[in-house]
Amino acid sequence: MKAHGNGLASPSSTGKSLRGGSSVTVALVEDNAEFADALTACLSHQPDLEVLGILSTVMDALGHLPVWKPDIVLLDLGLPDGSGIEVLRVLSPSMTDTTFVVLTVFEDDESIREALSAGALGYMLKCSGSRAILEGVSLAAGGGSPLDAQITRRLLEVLRSHGAPESQAIRDLTELTAKENLLLRQMAKTGDSVKEIADVLGLTYATVRTYIRRIYIKLGVHNRSQAERRLLRLHQDPS
Repeated sequence: MKAHGNGLASPSSTGKSLRGGSSVTVALVEDNAEFADALTACLSHQPDLEVLGILSTVMDALGHLPVWKPDIVLLDLGLPDGSGIEVLRVLSPSMTDTTFVVLTVFEDDESIREALSAGALGYMLKCSGSRAILEGVSLAAGGGSPLDAQITRRLLEVLRSHGAPESQAIRDLTELTAKENLLLRQMAKTGDSVKEIADVLGLTYATVRTYIRRIYIKLGVHNRSQAERRLLRLHQDPS
């Protein structure tokens, strides 16, 4: 259940501020001491970011996080005295200025669903590596929701198969044409390559590439996972 080896290396400083010049405070809820120490060292190399401390149990998290009031909490799910889900359920309703981001080895549908339902605003996997984790922290500091690409894809599949109304499942992003929405849903649903998507939709490879570039421009994103997250937010929006 726990990660073996930290898989992290402390990157050199990028020289970029995460939040417009003000310090971003981070707390870790992680019982793997080796991983926690490596992650702390990694985060500490980032300018304008302060690690407040490491908490290793649910009880410690419930006692200290409301006092520390960090901007971001990186939260493991598998803790010695319970699940990080309990931390989310108890603290996220009252700690509205804190962004809770799950950082775990668990990528099953139930863990993803429960964490996001309990108040997590991001879900990342430990195996993603230091660069992806830093990018996730930066995204969370800027008000975004860091989700690994494979987690985004799995969550979209869960929304389709667990009670999402059919009318919600076919909602379109208003920035895109009907064909572009169809292509984006196909990308998110299957994870297929450009060639495979072209074959499924009966389009040429060049046409699909052109559609994808247009989608990125219209949505103001730079890659596939960012585009899929826009679609995910549409399906999470109850309006």
